[in-house]
Amino acid sequence: MKRLTFELEFITPAFIGGANQQAELRPASFVGLLRWWWRALKGECNIENLRAEEVEIFGGIARNPKKEEIKKMASPVYLRIEGDVRKGEDLIKECGLSLIFDEKKHAFVGPHIGVGYLYYFMLPKKKRNGQEEKGREFIKPGSRLELTLIGKDEFLKHYIASLWALVFLGGVGARSRRGGGNLTVIDYNPKDLGISFIPTGYFDEWLVENLKRAKDLVGSSKTPCNEYSNLKNVKLVLSPREFNNWIEALNDIGNRFMNFRVKNRQKVFDTAVFGLPVRHSNGKFVEAERSIRRRSSPVVIKVVKTPKGKYLWMVLWLWGKFLPDGVKLSFMGKTQEPSFKLIEEFFQELEGGAKK
Repeated sequence: MKRLTFELEFITPAFIGGANQQAELRPASFVGLLRWWWRALKGECNIENLRAEEVEIFGGIARNPKKEEIKKMASPVYLRIEGDVRKGEDLIKECGLSLIFDEKKHAFVGPHIGVGYLYYFMLPKKKRNGQEEKGREFIKPGSRLELTLIGKDEFLKHYIASLWALVFLGGVGARSRRGGGNLTVIDYNPKDLGISFIPTGYFDEWLVENLKRAKDLVGSSKTPCNEYSNLKNVKLVLSPREFNNWIEALNDIGNRFMNFRVKNRQKVFDTAVFGLPVRHSNGKFVEAERSIRRRSSPVVIKVVKTPKGKYLWMVLWLWGKFLPDGVKLSFMGKTQEPSFKLIEEFFQELEGGAKK
């Protein structure tokens, strides 16, 4: 058995916790995220084979279609999380955000409007009638945790690749696709893992090289698959300049994203591919047929920390279908096939002077 340890640090607020929404570190949440990123790295279109291999690596319910047997398998890897995290209740006040809630506009205004747009549902809202809507409790940036993995190399390599993808391509908790719960690696042992967890040199080149290594570790499928969100043909853009802190970085990309959405808000069907549900000014929702009410955005916005201690925003476009075949978007009696045209336009805007 082999033991791996990773010292991690939150570089953006993490909205992670149980049913009562109190901020806390939960091993089950991290295991779920590692499974998701493993599937994204794997990119396997044979769903039956994908699920069978996933159960062998992460545990779960194994089914034998021929004998119709159902067997519960434990994870072959032990995962432990420890950390003395710092919690907050009012993100605006405790992180020094310059934001005011405009009740008429149902939006935040102020110098940090970009952060307010991305974290809207997590922030406290003081209303004119004196009522106050509390914000979501969060784990403060700068909080550190230690993640330990114990198991055999044949299984650990999958956890290593998934953890790399979680740290450098994703986030933890609510709003993880909008800059929530982003992590960086302070240290890890042992170092000979076949992949690097601490950026060196030019970040964009380092990222591309280690993404390839992560795919190799899980045995990524050579055949393109669009049945679910994955990293087979992922597209990403890095900010053209560095920022001094996470607030500056997230505010910049938040402003860009907000302005793009606002100028295209009349394109009700096209904007829906950024994630469902979408509520428009008339109070009506864009939904999908077959009672599909929610669909995660294929666009991931996050913050990363450079070797120099500076910050970059990064935007990823995950490969895969937005809706199952034959399912259309629906709005006020009209229907339309989902289209990624607007996402393509958004990335074209971001690529103007940005690193690819």
